[in-house]
Amino acid sequence: MINDKGKKMIQRYCIYPKIAVVALIFSFVQCALIVPLEMIDDLVFQNKGFQPTGMFTALGFVIIYVVIFCFCALAPKFGMNGKKWKSLIGRLNVKQSETDYSKEVSAALASQAVGRFLKESDNDTAKNIGSAMQVAGAVSTVSTSIDMLSEAGSNAENMAHAYRIPIPDIKKQLIAFAVIPILIVVGTYIPQYIKGKQAMDQRIAASAKQVEIVKKALEPVCVRVHADNPNESRSRSSYTVMGYLRDSGATDCYVHVQVNNSGTITNISYVEGVDINKSLEENLMQAEKDFATLQKSFENLNVSVSGRKRFCDITKVF
Repeated sequence: MINDKGKKMIQRYCIYPKIAVVALIFSFVQCALIVPLEMIDDLVFQNKGFQPTGMFTALGFVIIYVVIFCFCALAPKFGMNGKKWKSLIGRLNVKQSETDYSKEVSAALASQAVGRFLKESDNDTAKNIGSAMQVAGAVSTVSTSIDMLSEAGSNAENMAHAYRIPIPDIKKQLIAFAVIPILIVVGTYIPQYIKGKQAMDQRIAASAKQVEIVKKALEPVCVRVHADNPNESRSRSSYTVMGYLRDSGATDCYVHVQVNNSGTITNISYVEGVDINKSLEENLMQAEKDFATLQKSFENLNVSVSGRKRFCDITKVF
């Protein structure tokens, strides 16, 4: 009733739309996947810039998905309009549906066009509406494409049922087609994550060492010293050591030392309270004395600093 060539054609047209749908969806998934992977690399492991291997691998799979989608979507489209397919329909009067999607396609294209136009506006509201319309147009395009592919697949399956041709079960293959590229892309980021973890551990160790050096230097002259623990706050960009001077009189005097996540001292601030019962000159002398005491703690200290951090005389303007 039907030769092997015709059977294979019907079976191909049954599976091509399914492959095309998966390729279409996961081409977008691959694009979206880059964002969280790069965010993890940047925020968790504090690596700056894009990871080229992972990004280019993902883009490569996007191109492959697009090529497969075009082939698997167009092959049934043109094949079902051919003489051979129409002759198979005529033999058994097989039911075939043919929906006109021109309105949906036109609406999606119009939405995207209007969205692009509105995004050129100087008005922020118009720009936001334009962005929303572009997204809506893109979603509508994808939805219409899936509907068209589903219809083509249904027509092919109706033909297979009419001629009693088994429909290939490709669920496992489709899962592999979708999942394996994702695993490969994620795998390309793992070496970068490991490298970032090692670099971050080194930075944390350097920061912890510097914080401990500063803390011990302040303890002899300070009544209390507070220091951040880099091992407990690994994602922070800087850590603080604060020491309150012992015997500073009626007012509090303290030093604030900032250490970045590379173990370098980036800022040293001295703070002195004002005793309203003393004159300006007496407060000034007390501040100079207290600041000098705190400053001595940092002399000959084996620490890494950004620039030259040292005690400076209080200006005459003060």
